[in-house]
Amino acid sequence: MTRPFRERDPLKLTIAGLLVGTLLVAGSLVVPQAFFYARTTDYAAELANAAGLQVDDQVHIAGVPAGRVTELGLAGDRVLVRFRLNRDQPLGEATRAAVKIQTILGKRYLSVEPAGGGRLDGDRPIPLARTSVPYSLQDLAGSAEKTTAELDLERLRTLVRTLRAEAPDPRLTGEALRGVTAVSEVFTKHSKQFGEVLAGAQKVTDTLLSQQGTLVTLLGDANIVASTLAEHRGVIRALINDVNAMSRQLIDFLRVNKPVIDPLVRRFDVITASLVANEQALSRTLNVLAPGARYLANATGNGPWLDVTAPAGPIPDNALCAVGLVKGCR
Repeated sequence: MTRPFRERDPLKLTIAGLLVGTLLVAGSLVVPQAFFYARTTDYAAELANAAGLQVDDQVHIAGVPAGRVTELGLAGDRVLVRFRLNRDQPLGEATRAAVKIQTILGKRYLSVEPAGGGRLDGDRPIPLARTSVPYSLQDLAGSAEKTTAELDLERLRTLVRTLRAEAPDPRLTGEALRGVTAVSEVFTKHSKQFGEVLAGAQKVTDTLLSQQGTLVTLLGDANIVASTLAEHRGVIRALINDVNAMSRQLIDFLRVNKPVIDPLVRRFDVITASLVANEQALSRTLNVLAPGARYLANATGNGPWLDVTAPAGPIPDNALCAVGLVKGCR
């Protein structure tokens, strides 16, 4: 029968828990390493110097991570670096290796470039002739010696003395640098807006350049118009003066002849009212005369005689309708 958990020995439970935890930690560390070593192959390369390369740095093939550095050590006057790559990466006998910079902070990686036929022997490292590093101490020493030899030390000393004598107040220099930094931050913060403004300016410039011929023609036409106006400026001024004089004369004429013009205008109103009344009378006459004229035309249209057909002889129908002697008139 299984004892309850509370009745078990706490010491044994603690030891068992520690063992299980230790096994889990060890498994989390060992299992990935075991998988890594199971699917990779060991290679080596000789370098002039380590150039900042470290253990566990990545190994790239054609820019793709394919392994990592496992060991760095000295081999005489050179550095021997060991690395492991995926088994499915074929390396020829002329394979090259180089240490390259991965980030701006200086992190390195080992770049492997497969080349040649056959297969690279993992027991034989890639020789120094087929490897390269970003720099070597010997190159730096040689460059420094050559640069120093080419310097004019006397002029350099003069330059330093001049800078020391003519240099502004360090406090003002610091403030100026802070101002430059602030301006740089503004440009950085609004870089998108500045880019849009510059793009718009570029577009306007391109449009003006594409319409250059039209603008030149337009400016030429404007010059012609300006020249013509300048030539006829005297005539235009004389015309304006004449219009002003005529306006003044017309105003004076109306002011002087107002007693005569006012009755004439009133008579025009009377004449207009009389004409309107006569027009209305003529309209009524035509409305009455039209039916009689129609019957007269019908009666005399058959020949040189007069035909009258009506319920009351020679009396027109509209007259009978008017006095109510005929029914059904419309």
